[in-house]
Amino acid sequence: MIRPISAPYRVTATVVALLGLSAAAPFLYRTGPVGYAALLVPLGLLLALAWAIRLGQWMLAAGAPPWPARLTLHLAQSPQAGQRGRAVRAADAIGRDADFDTTPAGYAVWAVLRRGSAPQLHQRVVWERWLRASTGEQRVLVHRRAGVAVLDVEGHGRIWPSSFTLRRRPWGVVLTPLGRTSAAHDLSWWRLLTVIVMVVALLAGPALGRGDHLDAAWATGYIVVLAFAVGQWFGVMPPGRQSRERPAAGGGAEVPRPRAEPAKAHRGGRFTGTSKTRKR
Repeated sequence: MIRPISAPYRVTATVVALLGLSAAAPFLYRTGPVGYAALLVPLGLLLALAWAIRLGQWMLAAGAPPWPARLTLHLAQSPQAGQRGRAVRAADAIGRDADFDTTPAGYAVWAVLRRGSAPQLHQRVVWERWLRASTGEQRVLVHRRAGVAVLDVEGHGRIWPSSFTLRRRPWGVVLTPLGRTSAAHDLSWWRLLTVIVMVVALLAGPALGRGDHLDAAWATGYIVVLAFAVGQWFGVMPPGRQSRERPAAGGGAEVPRPRAEPAKAHRGGRFTGTSKTRKR
């Protein structure tokens, strides 16, 4: 089994790859037209800068003194059609008429922290492989500093933030506990590859058509690395089977009620009827 690479190493490698590919763009431009893929370079540099700042926040937060809390992981889903705006509701109705699946799907992972009577904290987190089975409430140690919180999960590992820590729920989404969403709407390899192939065909296809294979290879590599960096930034859960939430022992799960027994009929006529009709 391949040992998973922790988030700091993945993010550092992504930043280095973005900077290296961006630095190679001027040299490719001298040898020939880079094409529309060059429009991605400013976005890649901006994302690399944002990740460099976030890595600094991670280092500061990891050195903060810990305090205990309870953690529940959620998936951020788009709200139901009835909870959206008029234009989105109209588009949803058109999609249903055209047999498109308009059920809300969620891929971004959010951590909800509870500590006694203190306000709940919400934070988007970078995906780790072992999070897929982390359903239900768990004990964590929170290291909070520089606007973010690093979470140490007992018996598992460390969760790194991909957003600032919020005292409110994130806007525009509905948080569903991990393990309670439908597996039919998880991110699949087919959906992911379809999007990447369409973008590669749009930006690298013209270079391949004119025979500039170096430019096409550079554009394909830049798109893949940029997609990986964006996925980590937004805490996207990669394709894979999601663990279903198991009810916690002793609480949280609804206990089935015993079936009510049918009322027994009264025997004889001595005690039937009202007091006026009883035999004296």
